[in-house]
Amino acid sequence: MKRVRPQSRSGQSLVEFAVVALVLYMLLAAILTFGHALYVAQGLQGAADLAAREISRTPLPAVTTFETVMTDGSLDAVYQDDFLVFDLDTLGGQSFFEDVVPEWPLVNQQLATVMIVDRPDFDGDGTPDANLIRYPGALLSDPSTMTGYTVGIPLVTGRDGSGTETIRWVKVVEEIESDANLDPFSVASPQQGIVALRINYPFQSASMSSFQPNVAGPFEPSVGNRNVANDGGVAESNEADRPGDLIARPLLSGDNYSGTYGGEYGLGAQGVFGQIVRPFRRVISAQAIYRREVFQ
Repeated sequence: MKRVRPQSRSGQSLVEFAVVALVLYMLLAAILTFGHALYVAQGLQGAADLAAREISRTPLPAVTTFETVMTDGSLDAVYQDDFLVFDLDTLGGQSFFEDVVPEWPLVNQQLATVMIVDRPDFDGDGTPDANLIRYPGALLSDPSTMTGYTVGIPLVTGRDGSGTETIRWVKVVEEIESDANLDPFSVASPQQGIVALRINYPFQSASMSSFQPNVAGPFEPSVGNRNVANDGGVAESNEADRPGDLIARPLLSGDNYSGTYGGEYGLGAQGVFGQIVRPFRRVISAQAIYRREVFQ
């Protein structure tokens, strides 16, 4: 009897791996992204609790505003915007976390754990022009700070059909207030003096890109609705509140994308399907409320 040889199955393992690897990499990206988001959220909540508690215990005028005490030096031991950016080239032989951070205000020490290393290329020649560790967001120019830089947080309030953003600038540390509850920090307010604050953090993923929802439904594919990175079309709804000046930072430097927090507005850029696309982003906010301890 003639022996029948089985058909060749060469290449089967490669095909199976390609199918399984796609799902595996998607799961890995999700685990890394949302695990990092959880870590950031926990760190921010600790910083918000610390900020509200320390401010509530600081001897301050009974009738004043949160904005005033944040800018007049009364809370320099608690928080300062100057420490949102640090130049790593000034370290010398020191350790950033062991020698530098312990000298910072209390809340800035807490926020140091969620800062990022940034080596921006301002002229697009492929060579870094600075070596910074900073709070995430848009890197802005501010000659009044120690490094000449500060950070602004762009909150996306709308997108057009291509995904180009309309943004509103928010502060890293800001008071929680509304039209009905203005200046709750003052004892003359209806709230009679409370520290109600939030700390904002623009979380952006290095491994996941940003897409618009499919109008056909939440479970329909959105791969064709990419939010294309276009800094030239970004609109600022409150330009006067921007904490510094924009820096002309290209989204593409040579063959390299500007990174997760790159570009003029800190909205980032990734290469997807031959286009420069925004990374997945959410602004994480941690809030805390303490009653002020006022003696007079």
